Amino acid sequence: MASAIILIGVPASGKSTIAEQLLRAANQNSYTQTQLICPDRIRETLYGSATTQGVWAEIWAQVQLEFANAAKSQQSVIYDATNYKREYRQDAIALAKQYDLKPITGLWLDVPLWICLSRNETRDRQVPEDVVIEMYRHLSYHPPTLSEGFDRILFRDQKLDNEWID
Repeated sequence: MASAIILIGVPASGKSTIAEQLLRAANQNSYTQTQLICPDRIRETLYGSATTQGVWAEIWAQVQLEFANAAKSQQSVIYDATNYKREYRQDAIALAKQYDLKPITGLWLDVPLWICLSRNETRDRQVPEDVVIEMYRHLSYHPPTLSEGFDRILFRDQKLDNEWID
């Protein structure tokens, strides 16, 4: 059965790295193929650059189309976006439910702010520091919960040697 993984974390928390690792592992070891859906990749396709924020309605329409195409092909989905706001997570969860993707797992990369800011400084595509800080604060005050519609939430705590915790 096709499932959904929804990544959660601020810029430079390691979401895209984890997404690529999960994608490789899933497509090598599973009967169900997996599709990576990423608004940054969609921005690159639509606008020629992942740094161009573009029109969210256009980007979201493409996200919806990619979820639909994955479901039609009976593929699992990894959704690689910050999802730092509850409403963003709920929109992604609603899409997964619309296409009967089960279970829906939230993977929260709960990385300390100082690590994200340090990593951000070394990236080609840097996010303004004040934006990272605001996203971090918002996510800290409104962390993901099962009541949002997840079947399971795992989080990665850097202090515990990168293990996933249920």
